Amino acid sequence: MSASGTGREPPPQNIHMRALIVTQDASIIIGKGGSHVNEIREKSGARITVSESIPGNPERILNVTGPLDAVAKAFGLIVRQINDEPFDAPSIPGSRAVTIKFIIPNSRMGTLIGKAGSKIKEIQEASGAKLHASEGMLPGSTERVLNVSGVADAIHIATYYVGNSLLNSHPSYSTTHASYKQQRRPMASTTYYPPNTPAAHYAFPGPAAPPAPPAMQQTQNFYIPNDLVGSIIGKGGAKINEIRHVSGCQIKILEPGQGPAPGSGAVAPMSETERMVTITGGIANIQMAVQLLASRIEQEKQRLLTR
Repeated sequence: MSASGTGREPPPQNIHMRALIVTQDASIIIGKGGSHVNEIREKSGARITVSESIPGNPERILNVTGPLDAVAKAFGLIVRQINDEPFDAPSIPGSRAVTIKFIIPNSRMGTLIGKAGSKIKEIQEASGAKLHASEGMLPGSTERVLNVSGVADAIHIATYYVGNSLLNSHPSYSTTHASYKQQRRPMASTTYYPPNTPAAHYAFPGPAAPPAPPAMQQTQNFYIPNDLVGSIIGKGGAKINEIRHVSGCQIKILEPGQGPAPGSGAVAPMSETERMVTITGGIANIQMAVQLLASRIEQEKQRLLTR
């Protein structure tokens, strides 16, 4: 009998996984009047939503939530729908491989890669799918893309292994703890800085992007390890002030254990080892601030490795 005395097993833990899909595939997944997506929901038991189409952006965000078994099954059925294959038959030789672009927090990507790529190799061997983790982060976010390519059955199995690895590494994992939001493309006045290039390598005569008018400002959350906060702030606040100046953003580092304001809809840090940073500004300003913060973190990590 369980600790609660009911004798029942606890309900399976839910996971929320997101992926980027091209608009054409999104239309196929949804179907006329939502007929296709409703069938996938019914057969998988997962909750599935697709973000609205944004002019100038060729991709939409696919959200799948539910117990891991249901979420993995849903992604397999989604591939079958894209390929116009029957839902109840195994993948056949010659089935077209489809790539699912999972959105994964940068802080969790190492879990999926494993030491010297060991975890990715394990998932590839178990599923028959091909996995590749992007090097850079998505614009204006702290997330990267994990490309998973294969036929429907391979995607089903690989999704299960990916989700299981994320849940095992952090039991409360959910990609609702996310920063990437769709934007119109191209973004005016936006400069992209490679995420692994230290911020010190850039020479700025002044703010690289002027502050956005108050009506156009938004706030985004960024999460940094506690032990790297000092390197972000710098002596006397020099580093964080430089990033504020260059990006044109207001940047605030919250105290340990401090989360977002009640009712803000933001997600608190996943553990006590993380600190939440709030960045306020225009889309282009925020993108620059995130890249500079990520660069600074990467620079410090490399410095610690070579000590």
